[in-house]
Parts: sequence; C-alpha cells; structure tokens
Amino acid sequence: MRFYLNKFFIGVLSMKKVLLIIGSSLALLIAVFVFLGWKSFNKSMEMKSTAFDKNLTLFEGGGGNSIVLTSEDGAQALIVDTKMGNASKALAAAVKAKKITIVNTHLHRDHISGNKLFPNATIIAGAYTPDQWRASSAAGRYPDKVIKPGEETICKIDSETVHIRNMGPAHSWNDVVVYLENRKFLVTGDMVFNQMHPAMFKQGGSNAALWVNVLDSLLVRYKDAKTVLPGHGALSDKQALTDMMEYFVSIGAAIGDAEKLIDLKEKYKNYFAIPLMTGFDKTVKFLENEKKEK
Repeated sequence: MRFYLNKFFIGVLSMKKVLLIIGSSLALLIAVFVFLGWKSFNKSMEMKSTAFDKNLTLFEGGGGNSIVLTSEDGAQALIVDTKMGNASKALAAAVKAKKITIVNTHLHRDHISGNKLFPNATIIAGAYTPDQWRASSAAGRYPDKVIKPGEETICKIDSETVHIRNMGPAHSWNDVVVYLENRKFLVTGDMVFNQMHPAMFKQGGSNAALWVNVLDSLLVRYKDAKTVLPGHGALSDKQALTDMMEYFVSIGAAIGDAEKLIDLKEKYKNYFAIPLMTGFDKTVKFLENEKKEK
C-alpha cells in the first residue's frame, strides 16, 4: 500500500513539475510577445520632422504621418493629421500660426488625437456620423466641415492650391486624401502603408476590395503626383500606391493556394509588422473572411 501511495505522490509531483514547466514556458512566450509588441509600438511612435521646403514640413511617425503647410507670413497653417501621445504635443508646439485648418484623413486615434490641442482650429474630415465621431473619445468636437464620398473641397495657402477629397470607404468608412497641386504632393492617410503590413479593422470600416479600387483611382486622378506621403512608413512616390495595390491583389488571388501563400509570405517577410495587430497572416485571415462574406 505504501508503495502505491509513494508512486501516486511521485506522479502528482511529476505532474506539478510538468505543469510548472508548461506554465513557465507560456509565461515566457507571453513576455516575449509583449516585449516585441511594445518594441514595435515604440518604434512606430518615434517621430522625426523634415523640411520639405521652407513652408512645408513633414512629421513622420508618432502615430500617422503628418504635414504642416504654412503661409509665407506664418499667420496661416494647414495640418494634415495630428498624431497621438507625446508626438501630438510636439507637433502642436511646432505650429505657431493663428489661423489653423486641420484635415483628418480618417477617424483613427493615431491620426486625430492631437485635434484637442488646437481648440480654435477648423477641422475638416470625411462624412462620419456624429455617433461614429463620438465613439472615438480622442476626437473632441465634431468636425466643422464634413466631405461626403466623392466630394472635394479646395483651399488656398498663398500660391498653393490644396485639394481635399473624400475617396470613400477603403481603410475606414471615409478616407480623405490631400493633394498639393503646385508641389505635386499627395498625402494618402492609411490607404498606403509603405513597406508595412496594413492595419485592417472590419469594425472600423476596412474593405480590401474597395481599398484596391480606391488605390487604382488615386493612380489615375493624381497621375502627376511626384511625392507620396503614406499614412505610415517612409516618404515615397507613386510606386507606393502600386505596391499597396499589388499586395492586396496578389494575396487575395492566392487565397486557398497554400504554395502561393508561402511564396508571398517570403516576398513580404521584411515588411514591418506589429505583433498581434498586423502581419501577413492577419491580412490573409482578413481577406479570407471578406471572401466568405461575398
């Protein structure tokens, strides 16, 4: 009897040891994912400012990429997207103009959280409903002017003609682009992630099929564009639009073909991804679900 009891307790102790090892391994894996996610998030939150010319400054990173276009006398400024966190504060500190117009390319916090730092600015955005706008606690007051899908508004800052157009649903329910006509400079918001796996949120309005159509129309409408500032990633040219479109089309066409997906995963292995948020497998899953819903 004692023999069997000893054997039982040894078995219990062995099982505890196994469970302890498994628990420790899981804790280590979770810690690694948290560390990688935090490291990637910190990388995405780094911001640098660059003078494109004497009146146009680029603020890349710190959330979504932004621009500030200032009039010659410094009295007027156009800001496209206001970032989040400390980056939004740094952006606000850099803008000295009294008359400020903000354009939000879309309603995600990394692009609009800094709106509240400009209480007297005029805010222009896509035609989100008041409920959609209020659902984003970082957004502040409802925009002073909304642009419906397919509509465009034009403003002038000195000799620069600024085209602000709602391209309709793609990355979100309303995706707005800004085109500086004289500079041939296009700001795409998150319709372009340059050398990055895109963030896709079904509940936030993301639709890959419509996204591809919008990218194609951008290439046609802004065929004269020389410079493209994506929502995330480095400054580029129109090739960034083509690359983003090819990314979706190639992966979408490979759904259901394991070998093709393996090849594409290798092709895009160097694209930046935020663990648990973006990545090749996340894109595949999103496109698979979208295909099932058709």
